[in-house]
Amino acid sequence: MAEAQKKEHPLREYEVIYILKPDVTKEVAEKVATRVADVITRMGGTLTRIENWGRRMLAYEIAHSKRGLYVYVTYRGDGALVAELERNFRMLDEVIRFQSVKIADEASANEVSSDALHFEADDAPAEEEQGLTLEQRLGLAASPNREYQSQDELSDEEEAMEEFS
Repeated sequence: MAEAQKKEHPLREYEVIYILKPDVTKEVAEKVATRVADVITRMGGTLTRIENWGRRMLAYEIAHSKRGLYVYVTYRGDGALVAELERNFRMLDEVIRFQSVKIADEASANEVSSDALHFEADDAPAEEEQGLTLEQRLGLAASPNREYQSQDELSDEEEAMEEFS
């Protein structure tokens, strides 16, 4: 009777974006990515893509951090896999935020390239924005790290726009 109650759940396609603390090392980022892949495989899912989006500014401060290392993952699995993956994210101190989203109700049987499954962590960030003001980081004021076009190097489109002004 217990077997009759156990229904095979359909595989769905999911994506998850998780954010690591900005000061994590390359080895720790790869360790977390490996753990994610192991959980997906262990729970009967299929990892379809993992991408390192790099260190980015956060919309708001999280755990006293203004930046975070973003990682994007897509996989096929069932609801139990999503719950287990989220449980693992909660246990990892390096993960400061995560969000899982169902992409499709039925997983497609597309082939997965091995390049899409290779996670490559980048080295620690160069703190080039450390001494910049808020206006410089938002691009509202001149920044010493940014190259600007001189008036002589305007494109034809920009010149045409100036003529109409």
